[in-house]
Amino acid sequence: MKIGVITNLVNIDDFVAKDMATANSEAWMRATGGNTGNVAFVQGIKNILGDSFGIVNWGDNPALVNKHYDQLVICCANQMGAHVDLKGWVERLQSFDLPTTFIGLGAQSDNIGNIPDIPEGSKQFLQLSKSLRPNADEPNIITRGEFSSEVVAHYGVESSPFGCPSQFISTELNLGKRCLQHQKRARYERIMTAAGNPWHPSASIENTLTEIVENNRGDYILQHPKALLQLALGEGGALPMNQIERLEKVYSRIGDWEQIKAWFESFSVFFADAQNWMHYSRHFTLAIGPRYHGVALPIQAGVPGKVISIDSRTEELALTTGIPTMRYTDIDDLNADELIKASRWKQADADNYDAVRTKNAINYQRFLEGNNLPVNQAIAQLATSQEEQ
Repeated sequence: MKIGVITNLVNIDDFVAKDMATANSEAWMRATGGNTGNVAFVQGIKNILGDSFGIVNWGDNPALVNKHYDQLVICCANQMGAHVDLKGWVERLQSFDLPTTFIGLGAQSDNIGNIPDIPEGSKQFLQLSKSLRPNADEPNIITRGEFSSEVVAHYGVESSPFGCPSQFISTELNLGKRCLQHQKRARYERIMTAAGNPWHPSASIENTLTEIVENNRGDYILQHPKALLQLALGEGGALPMNQIERLEKVYSRIGDWEQIKAWFESFSVFFADAQNWMHYSRHFTLAIGPRYHGVALPIQAGVPGKVISIDSRTEELALTTGIPTMRYTDIDDLNADELIKASRWKQADADNYDAVRTKNAINYQRFLEGNNLPVNQAIAQLATSQEEQ
């Protein structure tokens, strides 16, 4: 069985090996698919499949792809919403003409429970997905959670709500317990904050996050949008005036525009691979922020974290994978110290994370086997540990 995986990363291995140290923001965004958090998702896919696959690009010759591979796996994102039309996927998948599995499909909505209207091309994609099932009797879509599966079902397709594969990057069985131990033994407070989106209403919390960085020897971890990477790389002079005015408003506590530019160059950090991201995370005692993967990857390294959910997507991902979460509207009035205190893990957080993760491992194993895909031995061991409890 030859498996081809389609990701949204672009020549990422060459980028890390040759270009990353001197690359500009445009190159960073291109290599990481517009969001550095994508590297976590792709690392998770590699782990659950055990590296037994090749990389396929959407633009590859369909005849050659069909000839070389027996099955495709697609790394998905929050594509079920009014903001994305998957008509292009329909055309390419029809051309590839191979059994296909979709992992990590998410719905985009302001609130869990509000079914989004999706474009006609996305409806066609969902119907096509059924005809591409490796096993006609088994769903071939893993969604990011119950709400995303509810949205997919609304449009007539079955799916499995088992969350993001990045929850299985670590092979440790009791990862939640390890996170709690890390929190208890820490002597020097350092806090990572996962920077949010300055164009979202939740940007009101960014000043608090920057204060946490300054007061706790922290870092401001960037994923998206490009404007923040431009600031971090000293490209602030290239930003249009409307973006400068918005950033000045959001980061007002830092100071004027020159001070904001200097702050980003000093405190911002971002990564192009999950392993270095995780390794670096181990120097910190806690991760907080509105970026799911900016919290999920430190947890995979044994560092506790809490997601500040800003929409249905982040809340659903956190709940589905057992990561503690709180809505930004509920913590908007907390000061820096109060937000840190609210983010500390308790025993119940560690226990819940381990229980949810091992349950998801069972479900992932069954899903992969039902779709004729290999299962990494580490995932099988994690699933077995749950069944024995």
